[in-house]
Amino acid sequence: MLNFRVKDAGPDVDYAKSAMETMGDRIRVLREARKLTQEQLGKLVGVSKSAVSQWEDGSTKNIKLVTFLALLEALRTDHEYLVYGAGRQASGRSKGVGRAL
Repeated sequence: MLNFRVKDAGPDVDYAKSAMETMGDRIRVLREARKLTQEQLGKLVGVSKSAVSQWEDGSTKNIKLVTFLALLEALRTDHEYLVYGAGRQASGRSKGVGRAL
């Protein structure tokens, strides 16, 4: 039975700011590690600063293959890290995740 006197049942967790990492987060972290602005990364990849911003904030879900390949090259990473993150790999192979290419 529910206790209606309990306001919140559980720890105070802001799920929007939890540790869950997105592809946009990984793009931003790699871009910043390479000391690139959104505009500079956009020029390297052939898109606008706005497009890079939209990737990073998650408002764009689909990236053209040619652009995605250029993004991998510019960020010097592999597709498994960028798409799946450090904890997961599509193929299940053990290899250096997020490694520079």
